[in-house]
Amino acid sequence: MNNSNFDSNYKIPWNIIIIAIVLNFCTWAFLFVTPPLGTILSADLHISHFQTSLLFSAPILMLAIVAIPAGIIADRIGLKRAIGIGAIVACIGAVLRGTASTYSGSLIFSIIFGFGMGCTFANLPKLARSCSSSQQTSSVMGFITGFGLLAGIGTALAITVPLIYPLTNSYQGVFYVWSAPLLVATILWWVAVREPPCPSAEIESEQTGSVGLKDVLKDKTLWLLAFILLLHNIFFYTWSGWLPTYLLQKGVSLGLSGLLTSVMLWVGVPTVILVPVLFSRGSMSKRLLIWVPSFIFAFLAIWILYASELAIWFIMAIAGVINILRFNTLLSLPVEIMPKKHAGVAGGVVVAIGYIGAVIGPSMTGQILDITGSFQIVFVILAVLSLITMGLTFLIPSNNEKKVPNTK
Repeated sequence: MNNSNFDSNYKIPWNIIIIAIVLNFCTWAFLFVTPPLGTILSADLHISHFQTSLLFSAPILMLAIVAIPAGIIADRIGLKRAIGIGAIVACIGAVLRGTASTYSGSLIFSIIFGFGMGCTFANLPKLARSCSSSQQTSSVMGFITGFGLLAGIGTALAITVPLIYPLTNSYQGVFYVWSAPLLVATILWWVAVREPPCPSAEIESEQTGSVGLKDVLKDKTLWLLAFILLLHNIFFYTWSGWLPTYLLQKGVSLGLSGLLTSVMLWVGVPTVILVPVLFSRGSMSKRLLIWVPSFIFAFLAIWILYASELAIWFIMAIAGVINILRFNTLLSLPVEIMPKKHAGVAGGVVVAIGYIGAVIGPSMTGQILDITGSFQIVFVILAVLSLITMGLTFLIPSNNEKKVPNTK
């Protein structure tokens, strides 16, 4: 069987993908409970903006730390066990987060949750690659990202404060509520998924099969993609994590600020599903899916400083489309250009480096706000980072220029 026949005839196991989507939804929803609760946590725990940002960024830091080991472990013990163990740890951290009544306890349990989340999320690109052909990987990752990550974040931002908090009347109760679906998803993963989740009949070329782990880790394109994801995440996590607070400063109500922020995520869901499908039928360079969003983000970061409430709706819709185009491309490209047997490591490297940016962004913003009390310098920095990202995009090889690392 040649690769072209495999690509066109491969049947994607959607039952496995759907379970992965549910698990991804639950973990990201739980993580993004913190931003809309930011002012409540700050008041109840008597903490600064920077300390509040750590409750959000500490789990992401753990994600970055464990991503590479998680990828290596998945390549050795299998995806079901690697993702499943991570889900169990994330559940433990989530439930304990609800018990915390002090800042130190909240931070420790957030770190535990982040450790488990890192083991699950870092291996989803490998899962997408294992359950699809190379031509289908972007589309499969689009479904996992769209219905999982984006829908989870969007749901958490939209309903946590307006619906769940009034029912529980405490931030601890909110965390308990959001830990329940994560527990259900974890049980579902262990019960319904086999090992390996997606046995593959794909035959890799001799050149691809001879690529070793050292060759993967030496690949310059892989590290370039990782650094670009770092810049992307500085932007995204600063934007999505602190935008509710910025909107509150502009006079927007607490409930509406979360809803406005969630628009960015919901718009991204159909985008991340449809665009990879359409893109796979053409020969356009994937660099455009990084270059164009970076250019537009630079403009949006300045526009939002002067935008009216009505204009912010348009800004968030545009941001939702371009954000997910760039993000999904950066997640799927590494596992597309690397052999399947090293997809876990490749995905782990990009996630590990990339999600350091998710820590830098919110923490940097918290420090700036504690010192200046103004968002203006924050958005200017985001605009500059977008322009830098745009420039780095031209260093990425074109679609057919590089498929596997050089083994020489």
